[in-house]
Amino acid sequence: MNNDLYAEWLVKRKNGGKELLIEAGLIIIAAIGVLALLLIPTWGFFITVIAIVIAVFGFQALKVEYEYIFVTDELQITPILNQQRRRNKKRVSIEMEKVVVVAPMKGHELDPYTNNNKVKKFDFSSRMPDAKTYGIVTEDRGEKMLYIIEPNDRTLTAMRNAAPRKVRLS
Repeated sequence: MNNDLYAEWLVKRKNGGKELLIEAGLIIIAAIGVLALLLIPTWGFFITVIAIVIAVFGFQALKVEYEYIFVTDELQITPILNQQRRRNKKRVSIEMEKVVVVAPMKGHELDPYTNNNKVKKFDFSSRMPDAKTYGIVTEDRGEKMLYIIEPNDRTLTAMRNAAPRKVRLS
């Protein structure tokens, strides 16, 4: 296998405002469960157990990482929940032959796609404000999609080696 066309990288997503609201809601659910234990002795135990189970699974679902694996002409992005459970149903495979352009998000090359409501956007980055993110624009059967990723240098180099005219490093 040519090592220039293989790379893998793991990015941990930072929770934003929506996730913080969900966390607050989960804490409230757990608190209501504990309160139910005190106020309703007969059913309180069951309500408490259910509330705590919901809170635990909810918190685990909010810890998301993205694994990027680039092999030859394909980038696979797999969400990983709570550092252990892969969500293979949510896996995204991007074939380089369908890629229009790969460029930094801070540049102007992706402006026609970022400001276009007809382009579907998917964010697989850490969501950190200072992150070095790249956009991958694909077109398949007339439908354009923009994938936001945060690759390392090795992944970018492998993508550039696979499709030098499509990948812009700066």
